[in-house]
Amino acid sequence: MDDFDPEQEHVMSILEPYLDQIYRIFPEAMKTYNSIDSKITADHEDRTAAGCVRDHAWMSFQSNFGGTPGFHFLEVRGMQVLNIKDRVVLRVKKVDANGNHRNYPTQQQIDFDNQVDLVGLPPAATRVIVGYQPDAAFSEVQRVIIRRPKGLWVSQIVDIDEIVAWVDISQKQLPFGNTGRAVKR
Repeated sequence: MDDFDPEQEHVMSILEPYLDQIYRIFPEAMKTYNSIDSKITADHEDRTAAGCVRDHAWMSFQSNFGGTPGFHFLEVRGMQVLNIKDRVVLRVKKVDANGNHRNYPTQQQIDFDNQVDLVGLPPAATRVIVGYQPDAAFSEVQRVIIRRPKGLWVSQIVDIDEIVAWVDISQKQLPFGNTGRAVKR
């Protein structure tokens, strides 16, 4: 029996048809970043590299989903998000091994993470981070996740033998084994 958080189940059911596209964006963004002359990227700090990969990913989100009905790209006081059918709002971020993002904690960022209504965003939409975890050398993506900030759940998107799936990797699930859903491509 699956024991998903109801919010996680809701969000992931909305995103399920798009998991393959979402997953593929991040390795491509990393590949694009690594196509830049190494004489230039050698001078990049982690923050710069993370920003470049994030920007490449964001442009790919716009290319992949720009014409999709119900998908709207918004900018709220400098914060770029993808509103999906007024039900889920995504932010693209670099994450650590636990799926956590780090940035300067502006009030807007804190409010987004705490699911507080923000002017310009649909109030009923769940705010989530779609994140990538790079390896130490910023040469490849180790993990792609969907996380509800300040919440109890984290979903990892995986591709195993041409099947894209989401797997619950929430802390509460780890001792008991992970569960998830597979989506055939």
